[in-house]
Amino acid sequence: MGKSKFAFAIVAGAVALSLAGCSGGSAVVPTATPTPVTPSGDGILRIGDMTPVSGDLAAYAAAQAAGVDLAAQEVNEQGGYNKVPVEVIHRNAGDGDPAATEASFNDLVSRGVDVIIAPASATVVATLQELVAKNDSNVAIVSIANAKTAPKGAEVKAISPDETLSKRLKASDPSVTELGYGAEAYDLATATILAATVTKDDGGASITQGMLAVSNQAGFPCTSYGMCVSAVGDKQPINYTGPAGQINYDTKTGVAYFGKTIEAAKK
Repeated sequence: MGKSKFAFAIVAGAVALSLAGCSGGSAVVPTATPTPVTPSGDGILRIGDMTPVSGDLAAYAAAQAAGVDLAAQEVNEQGGYNKVPVEVIHRNAGDGDPAATEASFNDLVSRGVDVIIAPASATVVATLQELVAKNDSNVAIVSIANAKTAPKGAEVKAISPDETLSKRLKASDPSVTELGYGAEAYDLATATILAATVTKDDGGASITQGMLAVSNQAGFPCTSYGMCVSAVGDKQPINYTGPAGQINYDTKTGVAYFGKTIEAAKK
């Protein structure tokens, strides 16, 4: 993974914010502009998928895992990242069990993951925030938003994939029955790979900032990895909008919601 510097909740010159769902404070809103960071990747993009195999979201575990796997598979079929296959490692998110969350996080970090896809769980995100405070590992956190971690008015209900994506998810894992959060996981995994591609670095800090670059609403609207890469090759800014819709990502918290952007309330 390269030299250490924790990417989650770190932006040069910015102050980290607490999650609304954990403290009742201000809501998550996307940061507008990427902040340049020093490249720190090793050339191999590793995605850690913290799947909620226990807790309230357990029914969605297979779909989340299938979404991440499908995104990596499709990219690898097109040559991978940096001409090297993208690697995916699945671990239990430990929803409702902070000790399990920490154990999975530590294991993923030890295996050199560059980014962790986390479920729509405020407790998991809160635990990851605590881990951020005591670790210095170069890992980006990308968490699916829920009602507690998204801005008021944001759409956070699990998205039902269209027929095409449903078939692809089931082909990735025939055991999948509940498809909720499969589209979100697929899009976030694809976006993190694009983020590494755009920044030309698989380090966590680069991926964190790259997430803003690939969801730039002023950019060329591309709906697949291949389409986006082609636009990047033509030196166009991009807005990856996959099956789940517009990505709204906050670099300070690592939380992403989909659909209409909710503006920050003026104080």
